Amino acid sequence: MVSFTLVLVTLSAAAGVLAFPFAVPDTSPNPAIQARQTLTSSSTGTNGGYYYSFWTDGSGDVTYTNDAGGEYSVTWSGNAGNFVAGKGWNPGAAR
Repeated sequence: MVSFTLVLVTLSAAAGVLAFPFAVPDTSPNPAIQARQTLTSSSTGTNGGYYYSFWTDGSGDVTYTNDAGGEYSVTWSGNAGNFVAGKGWNPGAAR
């Protein structure tokens, strides 16, 4: 027959294991998705290690999106006005 002490020790050990802090697996979104950045006004900077430049005169609907790596996309509608967009290396910087 199982002694009361053995049951108490086993339950205490199980409670201790459950109470011990442990690392939760990283369930964050894919880093490539995290690197996505959408702009609707002029901006320059870096994204995923790549330099980007986006300029718009503000007349119309233009959206620039930095995707993973050196990729980007631009969408516009109807009368988008003037815009320039690109991603690559910083002008004047080492390649």
